[in-house]
Amino acid sequence: MPTSELRKVLTSRLLFLFFISFLTITICGPVAAQQSSLVNRDLSTVKSDDISDEQLRAYIAKGKAQGLTEDEVMRMAVQRGLPASEASELRRRVKQLMQDSLSVKPTDIRSREGIEAKDDGGRTETQEKPLEWLTTEDDNKVFGSRLFSRNDLSFEPSLNIPTPVNYVLGAGDEIIIDIWGAASNIHQLEVSPEGTVSLDNLGPVYVNGLTIEDARERLIGKLKSLYRGLRPGQPDQTTFARISLGRVRTIQVSIIGEVSTPGNYALSSLSTVLNGLYKAGGPNEIGSYRDIEVIRNNKVVANFDLYDLLIGGDQTQNIRLRDQDMVKINPYSQRVEVEGQVKRPGIYELQEKEVLSDLLEFAGQFTDSAFTGNLKVYRNTPSEKKIITVSNQAFQSFSLKNGDRLNIGTILDRFSNRVTISGAVWRPGEYELEEGMTVKDLIKKAEGVRPDAFLSRAVINRLDENYDFSIVPFSVREVLDNNSAHDISLQREDHIEVKTLQEMRENYSVSIRGEVQEGGEFPFQEGMRLGDLIFKAQGFKEGASESRIEIYRRVNGEVSSGKRSSQMAESFIIEVPRNLALSDEDKNFELAPFDQVFVRRRPDYQVQKNVKIEGEVLYPGAYTLKNRQERISDLVARSGGLTDEAYLSGATLLRESEELERVETEIETGLGEVLIDSAENESYIGINLVDILANPGSEDDLFLKPGDVIRIPSELQTVKVTGAVLRDTEIRHIKGKSLKYYINRSGGFAENALKKSAYVVYANGDVAAKKKVLFFNNYPSVEPGAEIIIPAKEKRERLSAGERISILSSIVSMAAIVTTAITRF
Repeated sequence: MPTSELRKVLTSRLLFLFFISFLTITICGPVAAQQSSLVNRDLSTVKSDDISDEQLRAYIAKGKAQGLTEDEVMRMAVQRGLPASEASELRRRVKQLMQDSLSVKPTDIRSREGIEAKDDGGRTETQEKPLEWLTTEDDNKVFGSRLFSRNDLSFEPSLNIPTPVNYVLGAGDEIIIDIWGAASNIHQLEVSPEGTVSLDNLGPVYVNGLTIEDARERLIGKLKSLYRGLRPGQPDQTTFARISLGRVRTIQVSIIGEVSTPGNYALSSLSTVLNGLYKAGGPNEIGSYRDIEVIRNNKVVANFDLYDLLIGGDQTQNIRLRDQDMVKINPYSQRVEVEGQVKRPGIYELQEKEVLSDLLEFAGQFTDSAFTGNLKVYRNTPSEKKIITVSNQAFQSFSLKNGDRLNIGTILDRFSNRVTISGAVWRPGEYELEEGMTVKDLIKKAEGVRPDAFLSRAVINRLDENYDFSIVPFSVREVLDNNSAHDISLQREDHIEVKTLQEMRENYSVSIRGEVQEGGEFPFQEGMRLGDLIFKAQGFKEGASESRIEIYRRVNGEVSSGKRSSQMAESFIIEVPRNLALSDEDKNFELAPFDQVFVRRRPDYQVQKNVKIEGEVLYPGAYTLKNRQERISDLVARSGGLTDEAYLSGATLLRESEELERVETEIETGLGEVLIDSAENESYIGINLVDILANPGSEDDLFLKPGDVIRIPSELQTVKVTGAVLRDTEIRHIKGKSLKYYINRSGGFAENALKKSAYVVYANGDVAAKKKVLFFNNYPSVEPGAEIIIPAKEKRERLSAGERISILSSIVSMAAIVTTAITRF
């Protein structure tokens, strides 16, 4: 539905609801639904002025549920004596309230200093912003449109200002008269609809149409008869009077033409043309921002140009509105779009005789990066488009047409007189290319080369005419030797590169590894000695052998040799004291770039190694190995021996696997994945602690290694059965019972059990499986703490019917082919 039709539907609906609500509740009373009450109700004395706007709003809110139509309410009210004039006034007030609810609601209360603002019958409202659906993205491109669409802007007339001297009084204004001195009094007088104010004992005084200054003179003239001491300007004056404007009236203004929300608006009498425009949402998509007429008494009294206010701050034509004024917004006649490098790009409205320079003034002139030599104008002709190039000399005279689009480009990202220098100079960067400048001049501007500059060669990267770069080499040393024959003249965009000595060689470093605190690579420095490198590595570790420090040096070889040497590195062995004091040998030996230093550990240096014993011994815990020949029996003895609850057959040894280098095997699966077969770091070793303690030092009595853990459990009384049985369980051990007994106690084998692969894991880690002796099966014995494990068959997915048919078809086809081949041959 179009915007205008939607607004009309909303207006009609709200008007109907407001009118019915008011007449049903106010005129007909709280029992309006009962027609018998209406028959006996006399409405001849009902006055519209007896109902305030606040009461009317309350009645409207309560009357939405009433079922009477507008015509029925009016007909019944007139039948009961409601004067036709009062019915018409009620209709007008309801319609006005409806319009106020759809448009901006003004704040029309003006308070005098020191007196709280009063409500004048519902006119104290906060200003609403125009409806968002009345503003489109294209509208925001029009200069001035955002003024009426911004949520954070408000154009309410200020009420806390001195009374304007040219303010014209009218019905509804409040005049406040303060009397002080020999007499004291306050008069708050409201201008009646007849245009008068009533003074005590003086009768009505006509002030309608008078300015506040004229009304002041007339009222004081009347007050002189009441207050004899009131003699303005006389030396014997004893009574003083001040006349000011209190509450201002509400005026009715019609805003028509190309406006977002045309209609009649209730405004404060202090409102200007801009206040009215803001209430109506501003001009619509074809409305003019520069041709706005104020019509008063059928005459145009002002032509308001919004650009004068927005650009120049001129409010000459932003006059104060009066009751029954009409604000008319005419359609625009000429709009031009400007884009690119201006400060305020957008769509601007131009008047007759305004030229391109005026448009640039509206757009805030060019930005800092704008190309101002000329600009392009894209113009519509009756049949096609065309482009016009306007030079900057014609800006003051070039006339634009409706629909023109201007594009202001940017300046080129290049320099007309730039040269640069980088690298080993004190001030690298960009410099101005002066006439006759040479390489030596540019180096001088850069405050010369640094001491670490590579002087034998530098280059100029030069931009050719075809925008390809070429290289011009030169010797920095020869250029700086005051030999003009080697100096080179510079051109625009030349770039000089001067390298450092460090950039022209490999990064020098030395490394140290082994028994030092912080080993690694360190930058090489001239004169560096072995003690210096150890110092940088935070010194020796406790186990370092300072008497044998090995240095391996790179073999550079000959520049051009017809034979390759077999030597791969030079080696040196030097002694450095632990306090890093300079010895004679250290003083005379300097490190070279890329030297590798190794600090070895002392052969007899040993760090304490521990083993652990857990379980049923008197003193379980960690023990330090005394020598490399210490055995399991020695550790049991050191721990105080076994307790009475120790179960020797269940003793195990947990040992960390020793790997000189961990090998990872990569297996390609063909699916884009790699499987890594990693070794376990720990393993269980089955031991026979009974034989070990009976025969200390025997083959079963293993030597202990660092990290070993011996576990001696207490007496075990159960057997665990897991795997492919009906139920995993633990069963009490009965001496002499076979493997089958415990499997049967677990419910027997499952369907997927590999019966022949059953095996037993004993408490000490040993494993035993079924053996076949001749035609007989020899099952392993079961001891306390053992675990019987029944492996399960691997699950295989069965072929579907379709897969079986496909395989069978292939076999039949292959058989047919083979049969045919045999028959032919």
